[in-house]
Parts: sequence; structure tokens; C-alpha cells
Amino acid sequence: MMRVWINLASEPFRNRRAWIAGVGLLVSICVGVSLMLAVRARSLARQADALAGLVRQQEEEVRRLRQQLPPPVAPEQLSPLEREAWRAAATLIERRVFPWSRLLQDIERNLVADARVTTIRVALEEAASVDVLNPGRAPVRVALTLIGRRLDDVLQVMERLRASGRFRDFRPRKQSLLEGTEEVEYELEMTYFPEPRRGGGE
Repeated sequence: MMRVWINLASEPFRNRRAWIAGVGLLVSICVGVSLMLAVRARSLARQADALAGLVRQQEEEVRRLRQQLPPPVAPEQLSPLEREAWRAAATLIERRVFPWSRLLQDIERNLVADARVTTIRVALEEAASVDVLNPGRAPVRVALTLIGRRLDDVLQVMERLRASGRFRDFRPRKQSLLEGTEEVEYELEMTYFPEPRRGGGE
């Protein structure tokens, strides 16, 4: 007698073992990744706690050091000899950090086509207030020699320098004609402010 097997299921003769194994593998991977992330999160949390503790220690150390700092001494509290030494040191620092490149740029950008500068000399203002903590900002006296094709060229440069707000207190010293030419040589002094002055120039 011949036997006939009939599967009346909607998906006949399908092996469900492979499908179940795949789902199990996927679940295992998800669980493994979750465990790795949890371990990593705990490690990062421990590192963050350690860094926070280190920051607190450093903040406490900074506060302790600040409490040990002596109170600032005003210049008027110094003896005459100490004030003189302080002034000499401040002046030396001011000269060393003087912004020459900025001065040259401020002069160059205000020159006209027919004018040029031949000499520049700089000296710290006698009454200038020098800030030791922020050197390079005290006003200085600048002496320079301007040469122009005409006197009007020199005057135009002076006006442009004054309008820039970096130069004021102009003091003409000498005016002469260059021998063998029609050019005018003009010597003058002015006060230069490395930092822009509020309220404009003179």
C-alpha cells in the first residue's frame, strides 16, 4: 500500500529551526552590546567622578594660594627709593614691549602719495602712567621728519594723523627746503597713543 503525506499548514514543509536560531542569535548580540554599553557607561561615570574630585581639589588649592597672597601695595605706599626702582622697571618693560610695528602701520596708512618719513624717534612721556600689568599702552612722544613735494603734502599728512585718533599734541620743530629740490622737510613732535583714545583726536 502506498502512503501519501499531506501537510495542510499554510506554509507546508517549512523548517522553523533556522528561523528560531537566527532570532536567538540576534537577541544574544543585542544583549551583548547592551552589556558592553552598560560597562562602558559605568567606566565613564567613574572617570567623570574622578575628574570632578580632581577639579575640586585644584579649586581648593587655588583658594588656599589666594589666601596666602599678600595684599597689593599701591605706589604711594612705597618709599621714595622703592618708587624710583618701580618706575625704572616699569619704564624698561614699557620700552621693551613698545609696539613698533603698530606705530609704523599707523604712520604709513596716513601718508599721502607725495610724502614720506625719513626718521622716527620715540621717547616715553615723562608724565605717562605706566601699567606694569598691561605694558605697551602708555603714550609716547614721537619725533619724525616728513618730506613732501609741497608744504600742503606735509600738512595733509599731519591732518590725517590727527584724525586717526592715535596722534595729538603736534609740535612743529623745523621747516626747510631740501637743497637742489623743491621738496619741503618738516620736523615735528607729537604724542602717540598705542591704544585708541575715546573722544577722538585734538
